Formats: sequence, C-alpha cells, structure tokens
Amino acid sequence: MDSKIEYAIKTHNMAYSKAIIGLSGGADSALLLHYFAGKSNKLVCVHVNHMIRGAEADRDEEFCRRICEKYGVPLVVHRIDIPRLAKEQGKGVEETARNERYRVFYEELNKREYDAILVAHNADDNVESIIFNLARGTGLNGLSGIKPVNGRVMRPLIYLSKAEIFSLCAENNIEYVTDSTNEDTEYTRNYIRHTVIPAVRELNPELYSAVSRMTDTLRADEDFILSQAKEFMISYSDGCVDTAALCALHTSVRTRVFKLMSKKSLDFKSIKACEDLLFNSECGSYINLSENIAFKKEHSYVHFIDSRLLSTVEFSYPLKDGLIITELNTAVAFDRERENSELLYTVRLLTDGINGQLTVRSRLDGDRITANKMTKRVKRILCDAHIPSHLRDKVPVICDSDGILAVGDICVCDRVKPKKGNNTTVINFYKSM
Repeated sequence: MDSKIEYAIKTHNMAYSKAIIGLSGGADSALLLHYFAGKSNKLVCVHVNHMIRGAEADRDEEFCRRICEKYGVPLVVHRIDIPRLAKEQGKGVEETARNERYRVFYEELNKREYDAILVAHNADDNVESIIFNLARGTGLNGLSGIKPVNGRVMRPLIYLSKAEIFSLCAENNIEYVTDSTNEDTEYTRNYIRHTVIPAVRELNPELYSAVSRMTDTLRADEDFILSQAKEFMISYSDGCVDTAALCALHTSVRTRVFKLMSKKSLDFKSIKACEDLLFNSECGSYINLSENIAFKKEHSYVHFIDSRLLSTVEFSYPLKDGLIITELNTAVAFDRERENSELLYTVRLLTDGINGQLTVRSRLDGDRITANKMTKRVKRILCDAHIPSHLRDKVPVICDSDGILAVGDICVCDRVKPKKGNNTTVINFYKSM
C-alpha cells in the first residue's frame, strides 16, 4: 500500500531537502512520521495543541514527544487556545484551528529556512472536502479537492484511504492516538465522514479511487484554464484590462481573469456581478464587492480599485503660493521649484488675462470652459482625456472672478493661454509630503 505514497511523491514531484511534519499524533500523521523518518534526517515535527479537549489534548502532546524521541526527530510544540481565539475572531472552531496550524507551520518553516511542509491529508479527507464544497456550491477548483502539492505544502498520503492507513499502522506496529471529537457529528466534516460518505459508498464501493481520478482530471483542466488567463494578463500588468478583449474571452477564462485582476478569491455572486457590469453597464459604472474592493468600467477598460477611492471629493481654496490642498495631498508653488517634492504637473496662464482673485476647486455640475474657440463641458473634456470617473473630482479646476481658466493641465481657457513675449504665471502642483 505504501506504493500509493511513492506514486503521490513521484507524480506530484514532492521533492525537498529539509521538511517540517505536521504531527497531531493520529494514525495519519504517525504513519507520515514513520515513513519519512526512515528516509531523511532533516526533519522537524510541529505539534499544535489546540487546547480544545483538555486532558486528552495534553495526552496527545505528550504522545508526540514520546514518538518523536523514538524516531530521533526534533519536536516543536505550540499551545494555542483555539476556542478563545475563535470567539474573539468570530469564526468557527474548525476554521480557526486550521488557520492557526498553517500559520504556525509557515512560521517554523521560514524561521528554519526549510523548504517543505508535510501534512497527512488522505483520500477520505479529499472526499469530505469535495462533498463539503459541493454542498456550498463550487467550481472546478472546489471539485478538484485537496491539492497534493500547494505551494510548499505536500500531502504524500493523499491517495491512501483511512482504512489503508489503519492497516499500514497495524502491519508496521505504528502507535497513534485517537481524537474523541472525531466521532462528534456536530462538526460538519464528521457528519460528512460518518453519515454522508457511507451512504455514497453504497452506490460505489470504490468511491475513493473514483474521486481521486476525478480530482486529478479536474485539477489538470483547472490548471490549463488558469494558464490561459495568466497568459492573457501578461498584456495588462497594470490591472487595467481592455473591455473588448475581455468580452471576447471564453467565459471560463474570463472568470479566472477576474480573480487574477482582483487578487481575491471572488465568489460566484461577485463574478456574475462583474460579468453583468462588463456587458451591460455604461462607462463610469461600478459595483462594490467585499473587502473595500470595487469593479469599475472606464472609457475602454475595466479594473478593480479600492472602493474608498470612489467617494466624492469636494474642495475650494484661494489659489496662492504655498497652498496645501489636503483633499488631493497636493502642494502649490508659484513660479518656483519646491525642493525635495515630486512634481505632478504645471499650469501656465497668461498673467494679463487673469481677472481678480485666483481660486482652485473641485469640478461642479455644468462647468464649462472655452478653449480653441469652442465652449465645452468640463465633464466631456475629462472623459475625452480618458480620466477615470472616480478621479475626475480630483482634477483641480482653476478659476478667476470671470470663470474657469484651466482644468488641471488638461485644458486652458483661450483668454489666458500664454503668448510669446507676455508675462506668464506658472503654477506648479507637487505631491504633498
């Protein structure tokens, strides 16, 4: 049966020089330790005492110390009060325990400069995960189950069933402990393990083998589709993707592109909302998603942005040398350079054409400016300049007592356009420190 371990190692290239073993003390991880302790002396076991089961959890910790001493493998123990932490974070006990385990594993991995984390997920765990994901609604990735290799996490037992693991432990006199909570069907995965899977196995006794074949196939399909999405994104490293090009993609590839663009694990509802905006909304439209993320359609492209940037900006100041426009994080300097500051842009105005006090403000509905002997709406000028709609309120509008003189450095009114030989007022806008 250990040929299944060798198959997993070779098929998924589970190569490492120094590895951490996640050791719970159960049959799975005890087998993992037994198998690899005889093949490598560059191992460290990490045990996380979740402090869920009181004396039983302490028993498991002591057992791990004993078997690590037996195999001559160093052991590191972390004690974490998972019930308390789950309550503080507002998460389930199972989820919190998993998150903390992997946090600890990676912490030890990085501290020791090791290159792999070996964990003992098996074929039963794989089936449980798939059923769990199926019940919640999932795509290819969820139906692909537990990845044999995920980054630096490797799962050499992934093709072994729990029954096979128990059999191997018996054949090799491998000691292990049993977690009493494994029988508690109040936990979702235990319910799947003890109630759902036995019912499904009545339909197909070879369930584990069938699921392993399915997950290998689906994982390959997912990898291919994702590779197409990554290849497409090479042309859009700034995250702003051409609308027409995105619309032309196959739906499966486009779904992965959305995830790559957002750098988030978008759910089905969010992806469908992005699709609807892409195909059915006008320029400037956006939708708010989770975690301060918004998906927005611009003149010829779409992108994900921080939704907090979409709030309206309003400001109005007398325009003078040394002004700080706090809403824009911008400083103003007249006719001079501002040392140690990043120049954003410069506006040049004919001095004799200025009437009264200069002011600078955010745009208003109905703003118009006369340039090149044509009067245009400021909104249209900003749109034609391809300024994203959420940034248009942040383009300063410069005025005097007779009206608008300039829209940032994009457009200057005819009556203050600089003329050769005439005095010019130079207004520099810098990034405020």
